[in-house]
Amino acid sequence: MTLLIDADMLLFRTMTSLEVDCDMGDEVWIRYADIGQTRELFWDHVAAMGKQFKTGDHLFFWTGPSAFRRRIFPEYKANRAGMKKPVGWTRMKRELLEEETSYLHDEIEADDWLGIFSTALTDANEKHVIVSGDKDLDQIPGEHHWPWGVKKEESPGLAVTQWLADSDQIATSWTTDAHYSDRKFYEQILEGDSVDNISGCPGIGKVNAKRIVDKLDIAQPVECWEEIVQQFAKALAKKEDKRCPEEVATLQARLVRILRAAEYDVTTRTVELWTPPTLKSVNGSLVND
Repeated sequence: MTLLIDADMLLFRTMTSLEVDCDMGDEVWIRYADIGQTRELFWDHVAAMGKQFKTGDHLFFWTGPSAFRRRIFPEYKANRAGMKKPVGWTRMKRELLEEETSYLHDEIEADDWLGIFSTALTDANEKHVIVSGDKDLDQIPGEHHWPWGVKKEESPGLAVTQWLADSDQIATSWTTDAHYSDRKFYEQILEGDSVDNISGCPGIGKVNAKRIVDKLDIAQPVECWEEIVQQFAKALAKKEDKRCPEEVATLQARLVRILRAAEYDVTTRTVELWTPPTLKSVNGSLVND
């Protein structure tokens, strides 16, 4: 069993939990962090997960500048400009990147790494668990875990368990099958991701995206994609937007899609952009094989 850890998210959660506000007097406040305490708690979290899953094997994945997404959509994450990281973030991340088990490329993000390694290990029949609280990772079928509570609605293809961990916090594990993960991909195309400045289909939103996708026969990817494009066509027509619906939908899909093993060349650091199933051979799955 190997833990595939979203290290950015784990470090962020660890550091924000330890930041301290201090009143220096004369209306002067500072925020500080004890790096030694941060280091200890971070590794405690890793050890606790290793104990839970009975493994000493873990890999850390970090987010780079997301160059490929910014090339196809320069406004990607533009709404995050100026957002501050926890105190001491650069120092701790630099230290952890020196670990032999750490991975970072400028082209992709931590969740892409997780998708790439997870699908590669699945193909090799090697046990692993994705450790991340990022909802986008539900696009990747398999076993997932996050040491803190994650709200998951009951759904076909999704099995969820929660328990009180040793640290008196609610831990969550869940398993997704291929059809559930494909549905999450379609929902993300329609819904978009406001956190990353991805608009999705105009006027749809989260609730309607799920309602639309729930009606799809997920075993028929060509028909599913045609319905997604039709939703964009109707939405753009209402706004008198003359852009090509399929081009807009394809861009949204490429922005929200979590990469799989076959979609990234680790040696050349190049991404194979997702192609709509209407333009390629389809065997009942959205995963590019």
